[in-house]
Amino acid sequence: MLKNRLIALSAASFLAFACEEGVFCTQEFRSVGFNWTGASLPDSVYTVNARTGDTLTALDKGYETYFAVVDDSHIKSLSTEGDSLKTTVLDSTGAVLASVWYVVGRDSCHIVFRSGPEFLP
Repeated sequence: MLKNRLIALSAASFLAFACEEGVFCTQEFRSVGFNWTGASLPDSVYTVNARTGDTLTALDKGYETYFAVVDDSHIKSLSTEGDSLKTTVLDSTGAVLASVWYVVGRDSCHIVFRSGPEFLP
């Protein structure tokens, strides 16, 4: 019984680590992105935060047809209200395949998707 309590307490402590006091975060790592439906896959995707002018690089470089625009690694770069993020998709020659806007905010633990396309082009 004591062992189970210690395990539960350890798990709760781990989840709360690096969060605001009184906030318990999940261990998931969130990303916002799109599924590419075009014939050939994009070569690169980059995102600029309109509020700060910073270029955000997602840790994920694409998985099959999914490309992340922003992820939890950018939580401190985003406002709680949500920032407008201009995402540009390029082919291998640098030609623009798509240019779209996302609005992504944050809470105490994760990024929060507000609006933007799920599928491109």
